[in-house]
Amino acid sequence: MNIQLNDSGVPILRQKTLAQKIKSFLLWTILVILTLAAALLVYLCFAGASEMAGLTTFRKMSSHPFYTMEYENFEYDELVTKECETNDDVIKFFKSKFFKGLGGMFPGEVEPDPVVRGSVAFSSRTSTYAMVKCRLYNSYDTPIMMVIAKPANGYRSWNFVDMADLGINSRKELDQWYGNAFQTVAATYCVSEGLNSEFFGASLISCPVADCEDTSKANITPFLAVRLMLDKAATVESAIQILDEYDIDFSSGPYHFFLSDKHGGSAVVEYIDGKMSVTYPETGISHQVCTNKMEDKSVRSADKDYSNRFKEISVYKTFDDTLRNQYDHDFGIDRTYAFLMLNDKAQDFAATDEEHFGTNMYGTQYTVTYWSDKMQMRVIVENDSKTQSYTYDIQP
Repeated sequence: MNIQLNDSGVPILRQKTLAQKIKSFLLWTILVILTLAAALLVYLCFAGASEMAGLTTFRKMSSHPFYTMEYENFEYDELVTKECETNDDVIKFFKSKFFKGLGGMFPGEVEPDPVVRGSVAFSSRTSTYAMVKCRLYNSYDTPIMMVIAKPANGYRSWNFVDMADLGINSRKELDQWYGNAFQTVAATYCVSEGLNSEFFGASLISCPVADCEDTSKANITPFLAVRLMLDKAATVESAIQILDEYDIDFSSGPYHFFLSDKHGGSAVVEYIDGKMSVTYPETGISHQVCTNKMEDKSVRSADKDYSNRFKEISVYKTFDDTLRNQYDHDFGIDRTYAFLMLNDKAQDFAATDEEHFGTNMYGTQYTVTYWSDKMQMRVIVENDSKTQSYTYDIQP
């Protein structure tokens, strides 16, 4: 190293140039930012390790858009005790959990608009005496997500979330998903359709009326009720017992539950005048269909308010008649037949504002078919079986 000395033998100290000073400042700034980011990451991991791990599995599967995410080893006892009334309350819970007093520094929750679900779900015996369960989901043209969930103590399940239930109402918002990351974290607690590794299935479907009595039981949203059943139930009867342990808060809208299992059991669970009402298939019938119409015989007149808004109410008869006809000839149905039934009644998103009661954003978001003989499921997004079809194994 060459050190320059002045005439008195004292080393000459060089002054930094302006460019060197700026470079040094930027390097220190970057170091501080990285340190703060690392500290925040550690904090978030301790605040909600399983939920944050779920964010790393976020995948965009198609242009609808259709997303997938995986959650494992999660628990929600604390969430249940909060007695959330709506999904917005669930989102606020997670924001508080992660950020505590720092909440104002990060993206906030977006209150979800009420989502209208025009749907058909059915379960049926197949031609090989296995079981098939299907769901056709019609709603607005918003992003959807499949969450593969495995709780700390429960069954693995495959769950569908309409992201509008999390306040994410446009494709652009979810493409920039980091801005809505904590709505996305709450997705596994806001599911409206799913099936678990025991081939128990639960569907949440809009209906005209729903009223649960407020008792001393813990209050949960209907979406969280689906989560609890998929995690813990293997049969329709065990799911009904789980529902009976809670008060269901329908502040987010009236819904009923369609339940099915691999043993051929099925039921529609509704809440009328504060009480639970369970409708099973007719005696000797090996299938059951559920749409937006009420199944409890005492309130079927309530369908009149929905008859002009939901095509699925008239579709009920089409599905029911078709399935009855198959059994009359002792054919049952196979997966191809189930696909065709769903495809025939799926509808494209409307081309004009005059279609589908005044919005051009209403149509079939997805259909899903589950069959027990192969323990598989097939998802078709936007009725596009050529480029947006996905098959998954149903495994523990």
